[in-house]
Amino acid sequence: MSLFRDHQRRVEAAQAMAAGNVEAANNAPNSLHLLVTALAVDVQRLRSLSQIGQRIVMKRDELLPRWMPYVREYLDGDAVHLHPVFSYCVIWLFDVEDFSLALDWADIAIEQRQETPANIRSDFPHFVADTMLAWAEREADNGRAVEPYFSRVSQRVLEEWPVNEIVKAKYLRFSGLQLLRGKDGRPLASAIDDDAQLAKADMFLAAAQDMYPQIQVRTLRDKIAQRRRKLTL
Repeated sequence: MSLFRDHQRRVEAAQAMAAGNVEAANNAPNSLHLLVTALAVDVQRLRSLSQIGQRIVMKRDELLPRWMPYVREYLDGDAVHLHPVFSYCVIWLFDVEDFSLALDWADIAIEQRQETPANIRSDFPHFVADTMLAWAEREADNGRAVEPYFSRVSQRVLEEWPVNEIVKAKYLRFSGLQLLRGKDGRPLASAIDDDAQLAKADMFLAAAQDMYPQIQVRTLRDKIAQRRRKLTL
């Protein structure tokens, strides 16, 4: 009789998940297993979409509103364990550029050593670092602000997260380039009239070069040196 009741509860929980009833779903036997099973269906639906824009809309308007309540339920509890729903939601938050919450949850995911979904080849520290650097480069190239998000991630990359030296060097280089950008987003040493600013930019670029010699900053450092000499004439 108990097996029948458990089966009934699982069926009811599956129906509750479809309706977005977090409490009913979490009260079911093996509720995480049910969540992951239901999540796999949504992931398959997502992957069936051919256009990136369609996927973004689905993540923002359907999947995140459906699955985030389960993540909040998990985060509000005391237990810590691998939680695929949590991992997917973190990835999707970055995809829809909800960076404030994405970074908050990424900090927790990294602290808990959550695993990224199978289709993501890197771990969370490298995924977040790569994603945010690519975003920052696009924004900066178009003359748009990258703060407060870049500095927050840069601090984690350089001081806290276990990322490789190539990633760290790229963050140092970007910090140097930021000090050389004009209003059009182009990094040009010749556009900077402040010697202290040029020196600081060169400091970041030198650190990047020390971290990873193949980072390709030598030409720019030479231009900074030329500009600084010209300013002292």
